[in-house]
Amino acid sequence: MDRELQNLIRHLQDEKCPQSVLDRVEQTIARQKTPRRSMRASLVLAWTVSIVCLFGAIALWQRQARREAQFVAAEMAAAQAETDRALVVQQTQEAFGYIGQALLRAAVHTENTLLKEAVPPIRNGFELVKNKVNKPI
Repeated sequence: MDRELQNLIRHLQDEKCPQSVLDRVEQTIARQKTPRRSMRASLVLAWTVSIVCLFGAIALWQRQARREAQFVAAEMAAAQAETDRALVVQQTQEAFGYIGQALLRAAVHTENTLLKEAVPPIRNGFELVKNKVNKPI
């Protein structure tokens, strides 16, 4: 069998193929190699698209996180403003209470002062005038 195979190889080497057949074979080989190149290009494109999608998702996630942080900050500012308003109301109430107490103390002091210092001379003067009017000179 080896001898027959060697003879066949020798005969094939002596054979000459027409140029049109060789051209068709080259075209077929080229067509078979092309999908490998486009397969690589497709693989590179797929990886590129995947990476771009990943970065896009990360960017959207960060944007959403920033919006949530701003929302929380706005809520905290509103709560702080409400707390400040409540504090202002409480301090105003305390101030009015203090002023009211000071006015009450001042009124009591004024009343006592008037009763002790102003009323007796007026009463005495009134009594004096009444006595003079009732008793003619």
